[in-house]
Amino acid sequence: MRLPTFTPSPNGDWSPNLPVLNRLGLRWVVLVQLVVTVLMVGMIWTVHVVHYDLFPLVGADSWDAYEHAHVDRIGKVLFGPWLIEGLCVLVLLLAHPTRMRIAALISAFLMLFILIDTAAFSAPAHGVLLNHWDQSTYDRLMAVNLVRAWLWTAKGAVAVWMMVEVMRTRIASDD
Repeated sequence: MRLPTFTPSPNGDWSPNLPVLNRLGLRWVVLVQLVVTVLMVGMIWTVHVVHYDLFPLVGADSWDAYEHAHVDRIGKVLFGPWLIEGLCVLVLLLAHPTRMRIAALISAFLMLFILIDTAAFSAPAHGVLLNHWDQSTYDRLMAVNLVRAWLWTAKGAVAVWMMVEVMRTRIASDD
């Protein structure tokens, strides 16, 4: 396996020279990342405003079955887009344009905070709720999920910024 070589771009910017990155086409990676990020933004807000907000209405008799089904199904729905979004950010961290790498770095930090929020707060809350309904755990889940929803919204804004940069650069090169 050959290690990537680092060569300066015309403006002196250093970035890995990865042939696969050139073949992927930066604009397509940015477009895919934009689509899956916006999808995730929509899903997190739907979960927060619809699913989580309706949790108290489920009732004690149905709660265990409902929460188990929710965790199982939402995990299956979120896994693919989340994975694709993360892979796109990794690819974009290797992009030649400095602005794109800066945006990808911001996006990666937002993803890190989302993962920390999920692992440290949301997943444990669902662990408690899988065993039984607990109002205080639910209240904490709503609070930490609101933070996660805003973090995903910020990632959406960064994804739009990346797409604008790609379009702006493309338009400038067409002139």
